[in-house]
Formats: sequence, C-alpha cells, structure tokens
Amino acid sequence: MVRPQIGKHSISRRDLLYTFYGLMSFTALVSCGTNNGTGNNSSATLSTNATSNNKDSTKLVRLGYQVSGDLTHEKGAIEKRLAPQGIGVTWSQFVSGPPLLEALNVGSIDLGPAGETPPIFAQAAGTNLIYVVNMPPGTGEGSAIVVLKDSPIQTLAGLKGKKVAYSRGTAQTFFVVKAFEEVGLKISDIESVNLSIADGRAAFLNKTVDAFVEGDPSLIRLQREGTIRVLRDAQGIKTPGSYYLASRDFAINNTELLKAILSEYYQVGQWANKNRRAAAEILAPKVKTDVDTMELALTRRKYDMRPITEEVISAQQKVADLLYELKVVPKQVDVKGATLTAQQYAAITPDAVRNKA
Repeated sequence: MVRPQIGKHSISRRDLLYTFYGLMSFTALVSCGTNNGTGNNSSATLSTNATSNNKDSTKLVRLGYQVSGDLTHEKGAIEKRLAPQGIGVTWSQFVSGPPLLEALNVGSIDLGPAGETPPIFAQAAGTNLIYVVNMPPGTGEGSAIVVLKDSPIQTLAGLKGKKVAYSRGTAQTFFVVKAFEEVGLKISDIESVNLSIADGRAAFLNKTVDAFVEGDPSLIRLQREGTIRVLRDAQGIKTPGSYYLASRDFAINNTELLKAILSEYYQVGQWANKNRRAAAEILAPKVKTDVDTMELALTRRKYDMRPITEEVISAQQKVADLLYELKVVPKQVDVKGATLTAQQYAAITPDAVRNKA
C-alpha cells in the first residue's frame, strides 16, 4: 500500500520517483490487462517495434488506458482496423497517468493517455516519451476539492495548514496548485497527502484528512448522496488538457500505424459526443457505476483532439514552469524535448485532427 506523503516541504528527487514507483507498487504496475487480437499481456513485453529501416512492421500494439474507462477499447475499434494487416492489440489498465507513463518508459506499452501534469513529472525523471496529440479539457465540473458536509471548513482559504489528499503527479496536482493560487495560497501552505484515488477517498471518508480531490463518477455519487460540499471544482482552471503519449521509438518508427490508431480514437470520440447515453451504457459497468451517473460524467468530458502545435507546446511549458517555480518538480523541464518535428507530426496526425490547427 502506498504510504501518505504529508508535509509542507518541496518535493524531492526521491519523492519524484516515488510518484511513479509508489503508485506502481499500489497498482502492481498494471491494474488489469485485457487481450484483444493476437498475443497476450505476458507476450506484450516481447513485441518488437519497427526499426527506421522497416517501418510499420510491428505485429503487436500495446495500448494503455485508465480506470476512468476507454470507449475505443470497449468497442474494439482499433482491433477491427488493424486485423486485416495481421496486427494484434493488447490493452493494459492503470490507476492513473504516472504509472501509465512509467510503463511507457520501461517498454511495457507503446501508447496511452495522461493529463497535463504526468508528462512533466515523467520528463523530469528522464522518461523518453513523445506528445502525440492533444485532447482539450472538459467542463471542469468533473474534478473538485471537497470537504465532508459537516466540516467547519467553508472556503479554500480555510484549508491553510490542513491536510488535503490528492494523487501527486496526476492532473490533480496542477488543479490544486491553480485553485489555491486563486485564494493567495501556495501548495506549500497546505499539508499535501499523497495517496492514490482509492486510498485518498478512504482517508477522507474516515476523516483522517480534511479535504480530498475527487473526480467523476464518484464525485457525482457523493454529491447526490449529500455527504460532501464542493469548495472549488475545476471550472475556469485554464489547462492545456490531456494528451496521448507514445514512446519515442514507436512514434518515429510506426507512423502509418500510429496515424490509424489515432484515427480510431478520434472517430470513437466523435461518436461518443453524439451518443452520450449509448456511450454511458457501454462504460457504466466497466467503471462500476449506474448509467445515469456515467451519462452525466460524459457530458462533462470533451471527446476531441487537437494537433501538437506551438500554441499547445507553449501552454504545456507554462504548466511545467509553474510546477518548477513552486518546487513541485525539482527539475526544469523543456517540453519541446518531448515533441517531434512538424513533418513527423504531419505523418502521424489524422487529417481530421490536423485541420483543427
């Protein structure tokens, strides 16, 4: 079990690695694996990516996804697209972005999604990843800093010196930083308790912490039960959004394959935007919630993609600079170091997405 990291002090190099390896131990790296197409999870680590002289020769693509669910995975769209080429697909589920990106780092998967914060921690730790495509943020209602209904704390400012549980290194980190910045507080002004989402929720409900960063669909359930009060949700918090990220070798050496995979992600997302109820019926049992709750959660998401442009890179760099300034990460990160050339992006970005630039 992950031990809580409590204190007002800046994050150290040891803490940075703990963000990855501590969460990895909690999830046993991969929470669960699903095999689709040829191969299985044990053989996934043996797949051979194409070399620069033999592009797109990969016969097994290893994709990561998070516990919030993945419609493309459930619909089997990528498997159907790649089957005629004799390419199999394996899926591995992760509790959050940091362990997913560490799996990229050690070569266990080829591609997966994460919010704006995990790639910055990953770059600071030396992970050789690539930003592949950007996904705009949702409405912000699906993530919130909450206290129990009977808590005497009424405002964010009232959390100064109090224990706030969230998963450090995830997108919750940037949300916490920006939310407290609005009320004149730094992240060092609270006692950050670094816990996985499940452990953090337990600590919160047991009143061993004063506040918790909760997300959908559990946030919706707790709101409906009337057991919490929302001090601040993420509406209005300016963020670049999230990303699909890949290992550098995979991105460079499998351009047509990567473009096809991204195209399927994009098309399923467009379908979900027009069919929220149907999408909720697919995802609800996977994330262990009811369809109505899942449908509301999906209305707060935005299924879309944007190409990696100078504007996107600049926005992501501002996040990295702020986290470094506040000593949340111990190393200055150059976001451009995890990007491709314009020509390389043109080769992997689906036409419908590239036209959004």
